[in-house]
Amino acid sequence: MDNTTRRFPVLVVASLLALAGGPARAQALPEEVQVGASVIKDFEFDTARNGTYCPDCNGGAGNSRLAYIDMDHNLWVGGVNFSNGYFNPPNGKAVLVDTNATTATEIGNGPEWVDSEQGSQLVYTRWTDGMPHQAANLQLGLAVMNGGNWVAGAIDHSKGRVLPLGTDDPNGPYPFLHFQTFSTPTRPPTLYWRGLYPDSTETKIPMLNPQANITRRWVPGTLDIILTAPQSSAPPGTTPGTRQVFLYHSETGAIEQLTFDDVNKFWAFMWPAPEFNNEMVFLVMVGGDRLRIYRDLDDGEGGTAWTNVKTINMPPDMPYVTSPEPFVYNNQSWITFTLSNDPTGRNFTMPSQIAMSGIVPGVDSLRVLTSATDRVRRDPEYFITANGPYIYYNRYLPAAGAGAPPTSEGVFRVDTQLGAPAKARH
Repeated sequence: MDNTTRRFPVLVVASLLALAGGPARAQALPEEVQVGASVIKDFEFDTARNGTYCPDCNGGAGNSRLAYIDMDHNLWVGGVNFSNGYFNPPNGKAVLVDTNATTATEIGNGPEWVDSEQGSQLVYTRWTDGMPHQAANLQLGLAVMNGGNWVAGAIDHSKGRVLPLGTDDPNGPYPFLHFQTFSTPTRPPTLYWRGLYPDSTETKIPMLNPQANITRRWVPGTLDIILTAPQSSAPPGTTPGTRQVFLYHSETGAIEQLTFDDVNKFWAFMWPAPEFNNEMVFLVMVGGDRLRIYRDLDDGEGGTAWTNVKTINMPPDMPYVTSPEPFVYNNQSWITFTLSNDPTGRNFTMPSQIAMSGIVPGVDSLRVLTSATDRVRRDPEYFITANGPYIYYNRYLPAAGAGAPPTSEGVFRVDTQLGAPAKARH
């Protein structure tokens, strides 16, 4: 695919959009806009990211916010201007929440927002106060707002637990978490889930073949967890240990395998898709160079089977995909991700780009949003503003060579060019 900028008259671009049923791949690229003054590693957005701004929520603190942990173990909450998408302040350091959190470099993930009738809260991995920063002193952290102020500390009985992810259900009385034990190359993790309410206890997730690098996400509107992990047994024609997609039903304790073909899969997400009458679909990264969309369809034998209905192949000049994440906007599903020439997605000497795609079968809606300039772009996150969705990411000048550090240019955003929300149009 040619990633050079092409310019079309407005009427031609509109015609291409209409014919394709989605955004055209050949069009002028949007501008990359700097919104953060420095690197803000693994930031996460509060609930306004889904396009509903609530300035009165959370005791008047609102819900248009970001959170991150700096390299000095400080957990910060900053503001996001819902009208224009800029960070306030640019370094994200509006309110200091905790001073003993683990960094994304140390543990592999930053803070995560959870939502319930209790309001927006933060869960994260933290160190035990007064103890050395050693693996034995890792635990789960929780930060809540009380009387307009943040109160942060450890979750009871969570020693040795790390990497929490919480539910996002504003109508639920309490949020729920899944998390794992700290793992090493010789000690695979054990997975658990629990509620964030008094006297809740953890329940083990029964993965038959625990392995490092299991990926897991809550399924919106449910207490199901979608996972990718190595299969414990090999069906005919497949390789033992091939990574597959599983669905864990926490309310019953049952776990089912959703995919079986002989190729590794990573980073599955499941959500109700408007394109399919809000049926659940799932996205998964396959083999490092493509994405697949699955639906639960009639198998012709009186049952159903999760079936691949769309494969999104990457362009040949940037053939590898990382960091996929879906969102829904104006009654359509979209996926954001990064493209690069690096199979691991971790090489800071190679440039990378931000891209997106729809999920409608038979429609080629892949769009590269950034130019082929010599920049590294990492960890894209969507945020739906009053002007429509922006994709945010850290941008770097490439490292001079293996082992050399890249040079941060700060946090940037790029417009998806999907336009303002439908209710805001005239």
